[in-house]
Amino acid sequence: YQEEIQELNEVARHRPRSTLVMGIQQENRQIRELQQENKELRTSLEEHQSALELIMSKYREQMFRMLMASKKDDPSIIMKLKEQHSKV
Repeated sequence: YQEEIQELNEVARHRPRSTLVMGIQQENRQIRELQQENKELRTSLEEHQSALELIMSKYREQMFRMLMASKKDDPSIIMKLKEQHSKV
């Protein structure tokens, strides 16, 4: 028992219990703040990904239309483009 108490005291560096409790409370506050920041960053990332997906979708649609307009003479290219667009 004495050995275990001694080991615990060494780990605690002989600090009073109130100091240890205050340190733990401060760490808990920091952890909660970091968790909140992490949640906000994750939400922001999801919003940015959504916006980027929308932008890329519109870009692909415009490119498809431009290629369709420029390749009206070749029906095989139009079919290939339609297949690729439907896959995307």
